[in-house]
Amino acid sequence: MNNFIENLKLTVFTEDFKVEEHQGSSSLGSFNFNKEDVENTEQYQAIKWAYEKIGGPKLVKWGDVADKQDTHVTKTTFELNTFGQCQHSSYLYHYLFPHGYYEKPENPRSGYLGFDFKNTNDEYCDIRKFADTDKAGEEFLKLSDEQQRERVSSTYYHGAKAHWLIQNIREEGLWNPIQGIIKRSGDSYSIAIHPGSVRSQVFELLNDRELPVLVTDRFDVFDQEPLSFEELIDYFRELAKKQDCGDNISFNFVRGYIECHTQMQNGGGTDFRPRVKEFNKKITELAKGKRLSIYVGYDSRHGELANEAALCIQYAIKQSFGSGDINDMFKDWNPEVKLLDVSKIPEYTREYANQSTEFTYSRFLIPYLENYEGFSIFVDDDYFFAKSPLPFFHFLNPNDAVACVEYDFDKVSETKFNGEKNVAYPKKLWSSFMIFNNAHEDCKKLTPEVVNTESGKYLHQFEWTDKVSMIPERWFITEGTDTLKTKPRAYSIHFTRGGPWIEGMNTALINMLDDKDRLVQKAKNNIDKS
Repeated sequence: MNNFIENLKLTVFTEDFKVEEHQGSSSLGSFNFNKEDVENTEQYQAIKWAYEKIGGPKLVKWGDVADKQDTHVTKTTFELNTFGQCQHSSYLYHYLFPHGYYEKPENPRSGYLGFDFKNTNDEYCDIRKFADTDKAGEEFLKLSDEQQRERVSSTYYHGAKAHWLIQNIREEGLWNPIQGIIKRSGDSYSIAIHPGSVRSQVFELLNDRELPVLVTDRFDVFDQEPLSFEELIDYFRELAKKQDCGDNISFNFVRGYIECHTQMQNGGGTDFRPRVKEFNKKITELAKGKRLSIYVGYDSRHGELANEAALCIQYAIKQSFGSGDINDMFKDWNPEVKLLDVSKIPEYTREYANQSTEFTYSRFLIPYLENYEGFSIFVDDDYFFAKSPLPFFHFLNPNDAVACVEYDFDKVSETKFNGEKNVAYPKKLWSSFMIFNNAHEDCKKLTPEVVNTESGKYLHQFEWTDKVSMIPERWFITEGTDTLKTKPRAYSIHFTRGGPWIEGMNTALINMLDDKDRLVQKAKNNIDKS
């Protein structure tokens, strides 16, 4: 008799057991997968018995998940639902990081969440002092002061954690493979990842197609076969060997599927909250009390284009607020979107020659215009956003000078404007959307003298810095190359080949102008009402 199996029958697999209805969490046991003759131990045999009774996961990659998220089932639904890519949390994160950073509680109490806040003077501070309390929901105001404070601090912490987590994954890789289960959601499906309130959104926003995913898929959304128990153990054994970590593995039955836990890298048992705090504090220090500034390039020949692009950005950010008691407390920030107009920058004296726009070079003056403090977004005037650009700030490593979309210039359309040849060159389009870390030493190289005199190659091909953070191209449609069919989850449309704002241009071959007009009209209608 295997006593471990008998114990599982008593505690987990009772007579009324139904795998699809399981909602709790139960430990199935653990073992050392490098122990000699481990396959013959009672622990191994019991866990294998449970694994085969429950069913094991399939091993896929995040790219497989992303492809399913981009595949239509109906006009408005996809094979897999989205997680939201940090849209809601990024607003509150930007709202608060100029004021302070996450800290563990000043007075820890049993049963509370464990989040607090320090201001820019490194003093504990009630985070609610920065809220617009007139807009706080009635039910929320009924909560005790400590509950309010902890919930707002928790929400802010998780926004900061998302920023840290993207950088941590890029630097250290995953501590464990992503694990979850496919669930039905109406006409489509979703992946429930545990723990996943932040991580699932980060994985989606990061869009690293090579990230491994162990997914229990009883609906056969993915074509792969589930791993046998032996294959699963071999998979973790190889991971442990690559990462030179411990060789113990434990199994939990969580919400209808099996999760495996090891000591991969330094994630096993490590409290990462201090690391989130130090990262968050660094962002706060760099902000210098200023929220992210946003600039849209302005060309006097393009009519209302820049104003329309700015309006779409403002509306997209307003849409990202979300709802609920906490979000309702923080709706008094209406982000200013500035037009980068060379006629209003006396320091800019560069002669206009061989430039496609009036802001071709002036964009690199933004760190100077911001007194080399805080963070700034620059965007060409022919970008039209349907979603908030704020989540892209998560891609900026605070040790880097700038973040941008590292476009594959070989894919750029052959023509632009009125049939003009669209010349491909290294890092083409990279400077069309940038997030500056204005205080970075490399950004300080961008003085008026340098911007007025240096070559286009020096500026646009980033010869002034090698500290560049990458933003995934997946989230940006380049008109003439991409479509809403190829990138249905995109945040914006970039009209690199021109449009009716170019005087005398034949726009017959320019796509998606109707989509642009709809975005602009929707923004105008709703901003006017707010």
